[in-house]
Amino acid sequence: MQIFGMSDVGRQRESNQDSFSYILFDEKDCFVVVCDGMGGQNAGDVASTMVKNFFYEKMNKFFKSCETIEEIKNLILDCFNEINGRIYEKSLNFEEYKGMGTTCVVVVVKDLNLLVFNVGDSRAYLNFKDDFSQITVDHSYVQILLDFGKISKKEAKIHPRRNEITKAVGIFEKINVDYKIFNLYKNSEILVCTDGLTNSCSDEEIKKIVNEEAAIKNKVKKLVDVANNNGGQDNITIVLIKI
Repeated sequence: MQIFGMSDVGRQRESNQDSFSYILFDEKDCFVVVCDGMGGQNAGDVASTMVKNFFYEKMNKFFKSCETIEEIKNLILDCFNEINGRIYEKSLNFEEYKGMGTTCVVVVVKDLNLLVFNVGDSRAYLNFKDDFSQITVDHSYVQILLDFGKISKKEAKIHPRRNEITKAVGIFEKINVDYKIFNLYKNSEILVCTDGLTNSCSDEEIKKIVNEEAAIKNKVKKLVDVANNNGGQDNITIVLIKI
């Protein structure tokens, strides 16, 4: 297993409110968290960093004691509930953090099982034998319009409300996290990213680069470069895993 991640401020933002972290436990197990903060001048950075650090600490401490996929799933859902409460409480008690929150995608690979958890519009994609597909569903206003057939995918890319999300960690007292479990095969790739990539690049552009015969480090760097060349309107964070 190989893994590489990178975060870039982009071309339009003064600060980077994305956060990411990963742990490669061994040649077949890993953990990834990617966050995109929101709210206030610094509050988004605070929220995304809190989530990233919390998950990193908990996974370092408890992952190896989990013997089943069900135990891992429950550990991660418990983590979401606890950190959601911490951020929500902080936003209530400090004016400068009022309304802060963050998207979050957590990915765990264990023994060719893939667990994916998401809140917000940061994404995970699965690539295997040229089948490149999004495996998370955005929690966003334009996704609702897409689901009801009100707009096309092309229209969603330029919709004036495309940055509005309907879920985030820390915004409400309770959190509802989407999760899925997949079977993996050797040579699969998992891409985890913030919308700084997906709002600047089409899925076809991303797929083309991911499918190149290149080191994953070079693929990630090229994706960041292409997103910036396409405008770099937001912070760009990408983690790529190769099984």
